[in-house]
Amino acid sequence: MRTFVITCNMHGIGFTVRAEEEGKEGMGYGFAAFSETSPYSALGRVRKKMSLALASRHVTGSSGDRRLLHDRLRGRIASDGSGGVILIVDGLPLDIDNLATVLGTHEGWEFELQIVDALE
Repeated sequence: MRTFVITCNMHGIGFTVRAEEEGKEGMGYGFAAFSETSPYSALGRVRKKMSLALASRHVTGSSGDRRLLHDRLRGRIASDGSGGVILIVDGLPLDIDNLATVLGTHEGWEFELQIVDALE
């Protein structure tokens, strides 16, 4: 069972709602949405993102032996706290060395990298 802390911020142009997994200090699931008209609309968008993400698994295995479950990897880019980069996939941290291992099992394949704004 996962619990989330939901925050809402009002800006001059609309509302931003964020949901962060409780007790993970940025290393768990995180979702965000924006609405020009209503915080409830942004909350609905966040809930939809949460539902889709929590119903999908992208990796399996222990922290040193992660493998792709299918041909897609989706997550969030975060800091490891010491100046490095870490990916949060399925609410779990995946460091660059683990990512290299995961990608190494697909040597010879092609890939597509797309970075999107969390509010979209």
